[in-house]
Amino acid sequence: MPRDSSTRYGNTGSLGCRKDMQILNDSAEFKRARFWFWPVVIGVTFFFGLFDGIKGAFIGFLYGVAAGLFLIHESMQVEKK
Repeated sequence: MPRDSSTRYGNTGSLGCRKDMQILNDSAEFKRARFWFWPVVIGVTFFFGLFDGIKGAFIGFLYGVAAGLFLIHESMQVEKK
């Protein structure tokens, strides 16, 4: 069965989508948020681990990932209507 354009690997969308992603990846806020992602995750994991051991570290890791993703989400440029 031949593949159509929706099943090709590397097909990430239209040219406009790719340009928008390139603009997003070049912004200073996005680079800063990407830099701080792992320090936030490690810091929150360590902090929770101090109080409740391995179970706290696991919960802290999950909260750290959520906090890091929130930083990245907030750094994205949004067009207000």
